[in-house]
Amino acid sequence: MQPQQPNGRNDHHTFDFSEIIDGLYIGSDFCEGGICYIHGEEFKALNISIEINLSQEENELPPKNIPSYLWLPVVDGYAPEYWKLMLGSSAINDGLLNGKKVYVHCKNGHGRSPTLVAAYLIRFKNYKMEDALKLIKEKRPEVHIEDSQIKVLNEFAQKWSK
Repeated sequence: MQPQQPNGRNDHHTFDFSEIIDGLYIGSDFCEGGICYIHGEEFKALNISIEINLSQEENELPPKNIPSYLWLPVVDGYAPEYWKLMLGSSAINDGLLNGKKVYVHCKNGHGRSPTLVAAYLIRFKNYKMEDALKLIKEKRPEVHIEDSQIKVLNEFAQKWSK
């Protein structure tokens, strides 16, 4: 599979995050060169309990101070497979229902991780796909969902829309 260049790609990696709904964050990968900023004092203060990593670029070790870590690798610019949307959205839901804070990331937090969070909103919060994406973009304006990710979300929404 030949990786495609994602639309709007910014190779100037920054470390940032946005709270989408209470306790659910989308952000960038805070690890660079073996140093993981996500596990620093600022992030501990947020009390993150679950980290979901969709970045295939780095196969990092699960962090010692995050109780739950889920790696669902997806090539940059591509959509998560259906089963990854199912597993990831279930993990988000279970965490939030149990009062845990969840951090979902890929490299920049612009495509793959917003796709998973949209799937969670569709499946468990009864959002229409357009409304889920609108909420995410309101909270994280730099999001740019690829056509392939829109296609997978459309299929996912058809299955889970009530």
